[in-house]
Amino acid sequence: MKTEPANGARRRVVIYTRISDDREGRRYGVRRQERDCRKLAEELGVDVVEVLVENDISAYSGKPRPKYDRMLKMLRAGQADGVLALTSRRLQRRYREAFDFLDLVEEKNLLVATVKGGTYDLTTADGRREARRKAVDDQHEAEEIAERVRDAKKDNLREGTYRGGPRPFGYERDGVTPRSLRCPQCPAKDGFIIDREDAPDTGDFIVTTTCGECGAEAEIAEGSEAWHLGKAIDAIIAGDSLRSVCREWAEKGVRTVPRRKRTEDGGRTEPVAREWQATELRRTLLRPRNAGLIDHRGEIVGKAAWPPLTTEDKWRAVKGILEQPERRTTPGNARKWLGSGIYRCGALVTLYRAADGREFVHTGQYTDDEMAWPLYAAAEAPGGQRWTPPELEASFGKLKAAKVEPEPEGRRGCRETLRCSTSGTGAERKHLVAYRCRSAVHVTRTAELLDGYVEAVVVERLSSPDAVSLFAPTPDKGESTEHLATRANTLRAKLDQYSADYADDLITRKQMIDGTARARAKLAEIEAEMERRATVPVLARLPLGTPEIGKAWEGYTLERKRAILDAIMEVTVLPSRRGRPKGFKPGTGQVYFDPEYVRIKWKTPN
Repeated sequence: MKTEPANGARRRVVIYTRISDDREGRRYGVRRQERDCRKLAEELGVDVVEVLVENDISAYSGKPRPKYDRMLKMLRAGQADGVLALTSRRLQRRYREAFDFLDLVEEKNLLVATVKGGTYDLTTADGRREARRKAVDDQHEAEEIAERVRDAKKDNLREGTYRGGPRPFGYERDGVTPRSLRCPQCPAKDGFIIDREDAPDTGDFIVTTTCGECGAEAEIAEGSEAWHLGKAIDAIIAGDSLRSVCREWAEKGVRTVPRRKRTEDGGRTEPVAREWQATELRRTLLRPRNAGLIDHRGEIVGKAAWPPLTTEDKWRAVKGILEQPERRTTPGNARKWLGSGIYRCGALVTLYRAADGREFVHTGQYTDDEMAWPLYAAAEAPGGQRWTPPELEASFGKLKAAKVEPEPEGRRGCRETLRCSTSGTGAERKHLVAYRCRSAVHVTRTAELLDGYVEAVVVERLSSPDAVSLFAPTPDKGESTEHLATRANTLRAKLDQYSADYADDLITRKQMIDGTARARAKLAEIEAEMERRATVPVLARLPLGTPEIGKAWEGYTLERKRAILDAIMEVTVLPSRRGRPKGFKPGTGQVYFDPEYVRIKWKTPN
């Protein structure tokens, strides 16, 4: 192929450099490529018009390569007459992409030269065959590399070893050693030995962490990443929210693992650590590696060969909590008041009025398998057909609660949860935050006064001498958690063995399917039991029955207070009598809050 333009002018070329993996962002590889290509340009007597750099971008993955696309655009537009690269593999790793490029080279009579492979010659059949054969070989080499990587990861899965990647929070760069360890018997802070010992009785293995100096069993150092992660797991189980954990970590200076960000020119920034966000904390807490488990495509496949940062039952408890659909929130809708969504409306509407003037009176109650419903009949025919409130609205449209009374004991009234809003004004014409029924204006209470009363009742009850016997969690009986974990790992190994036996023609496909189904069912039962056991009641760590509960309560987060309240009591707010109480004097700072219209029913967590 001719290497000079038709008019004899010097060719204008683009230098294209690319490296697939540069996680450190140092750009050493692309800089060497550019240096070698500039030397080649001098030898060929061509002018370099632009250097295009794709750093840390694969040509085989199929992901967009903006600089490569720009190179093609320049060649088609006549802004350059050729391309220089280190090798053909820097340009393409997929033969279809390479074939399209070669068609463009042939059409535009372009110069393509590589430092390692020389100049392309597409003027002969042999030259074109050689160029296309090279493109196929380049893709074949990329596929071989991908296969080796996949095989290595399969070996990692079987052996439970670390598969590589960015440093995981709570572990050192090797992905195995917790960050950080300490020896309880000597001042050693490094040199710890992570080893696995086979357990012949169960076919499982145990991961041990010992001090390299004295041989003592190492432990997680207080204040380290691993320590904070374990505490966060306990906090979520105890009722705290992800946001409250993030706030606490921000105050204590706990940051994410430093990561390099990709820049527009393909490079990477220096490592930057950030404050935690709820979404990334959630992802971190849901990692199976925290419990010493290894997963593949979302499925737990066995035990990992690194020390866990928490027990499997605690991890499953956190998983069960964080994966509840009701926890899927959007920024800004976090609860700000103690009783929002917990307090219930205790109003019983005794008279409804429809838009056309018809009236319906309360005549009784209907109980189905799930709940009790108040029943209403037409005022002119109280012994006739009866409807529940939803049936009334479906038949007669929007209803107005004309008369509202407190629901009697044993009867079901509105029962909707209360929410907070700032509509309405107080005595000094200032907006007040108040609880209101979600379905209608059945009850309204000043939030600060109602919350203060409820908190005082909670503290008094939890500090009473009989609080321990009423609220302390009952120990589990039966099979130990350790034995459950061993059985779970045995079943996971059995699932892998079914696949291997089928591949070796030792069992039929039906036997593999039936055996796998039975093993998965047993595994699901064990995992559910471990999750149930590990969901530590929110009261388990409270100083029950002691005066210290009052001081401890003041330090709890709002989320933990709400969890405690929801666990021990049911708060029903009843409609109160209208008007100010006798003796009330406006402008004196007095408030009129009557606890008589707040009904508290105690639950029994045990």
